[in-house]
Amino acid sequence: MTDARGMGGVNASGGFDYQLWEGLARLPAWLANPAFEGMIFEGLEDIEARFFAPHAANGRVLERLQAKSGALLPADVRAVMKDLQTFEKSYPQVARVQALVTPHVPPTLTWLARDAARVRKARPFYMPFADVAAASDEKLLQDMSKEFGAELGAFVAGHVDVIERPLLDRDGAVAAFATALARAFPQLQAWAQNAERAFTALETLGRAKLGSLLPRAALVEIMTKELGAFVPDAPVVVHVRSDRNGSDETAIEIDASAFSGGDAGFPETSVWAEFLLAPLDRTARWLRAHDISRVKLGGSYRISTALALGWALRSATGFELEIPTRDGGWTTDDRGAPDLAAGWRMNDVGALAGQRLVVTIGVLRDPAADVANQIGTASMLSAYLDAPITTAAMAQASVGALRLKIAEAAARLRPEGIDLYFAGPAALAVALGHRWNALPSTRLHEFVAADRKYVETAVLG
Repeated sequence: MTDARGMGGVNASGGFDYQLWEGLARLPAWLANPAFEGMIFEGLEDIEARFFAPHAANGRVLERLQAKSGALLPADVRAVMKDLQTFEKSYPQVARVQALVTPHVPPTLTWLARDAARVRKARPFYMPFADVAAASDEKLLQDMSKEFGAELGAFVAGHVDVIERPLLDRDGAVAAFATALARAFPQLQAWAQNAERAFTALETLGRAKLGSLLPRAALVEIMTKELGAFVPDAPVVVHVRSDRNGSDETAIEIDASAFSGGDAGFPETSVWAEFLLAPLDRTARWLRAHDISRVKLGGSYRISTALALGWALRSATGFELEIPTRDGGWTTDDRGAPDLAAGWRMNDVGALAGQRLVVTIGVLRDPAADVANQIGTASMLSAYLDAPITTAAMAQASVGALRLKIAEAAARLRPEGIDLYFAGPAALAVALGHRWNALPSTRLHEFVAADRKYVETAVLG
């Protein structure tokens, strides 16, 4: 922080305008991400933003930008890349994005920004065609290695964005900020005439707090005051990434791709605990620490992940969820009348199976016979509904009836734990997990259709 590298930008006041205006132009998009916690000018890098990240070792990641307003030579570009690589080597995986932003790269390096951007933007489209995507990535790697050498070239190809941003005067910077604001918060367009006031206040704050954290709350407070309208916090979305969908940079992301089944199958219980349940727990604790109780879910997930997701954000710890379905969101506070669950057929279990309460739940497909054949006993609590669940109220009524029946059996039989087998919509699994409190430790299972058998997955509690 105090060496020549760290102080260089502080002393170069002309270049600082470029850095400051670049950071403010990015701020609206950062604020639209609920995981954004704050930013700093002239910390360890010219511009840095900090985000909550449940899978990161420290629970946080950075976006780091070097903003260079002067005319760069190829040697200058190499030096920037070496600086960014040094940070990555010293602090692996702390930065999710590192970038060089400059008005113009040297003429011999114009392909840097063009080719890397094209490859990265096209990646989601070519995701189903692994060989096509791999060929593009390999060509980019070869070009980078030719320019920077094998080690540095591989780093640049995989970790660095190069962005050409024309040198703005202040009016241009205000216009860029206003455009970004309208894109991130279209509901504020009626107050667009006040964008310059907000920009000026943020600019003053940035200059006054050089090298200090500018927290999200302070930035939102300034913008709300100067715009004359409330700047809404982004709706908090927890997006589950699987092997069937990509990332969502406007959400808190849970990487569940390793828990999607497929050719790799499902991992051991310990893997679920470390790489899914632990990040979900970190997410729940972060949300509570920020007084966030309403969460919108996104992405796609298998049954065990759905149950774990609902359980991590369960009602007993203060959360309400919006669960995506094909017909719209199901909210967990849309309480249904008990008669909406009248169609469920549930038996009264009389005995445990090896000191465990076996529970099977099915919607349109009853898993009880498959489970009985696999574990060799019919001593189980079985619940089956032969009709689809079509509304949030029906889902909540069903969850209430199911949980009441399971809690009664657990209180009566006092099992060491529960084995849960579920066949039905993932949305209902989330809703059930959301109310799965004050029950014994529960071992989840996934059905492998090819083998017509269930395998153990995660353990809740």
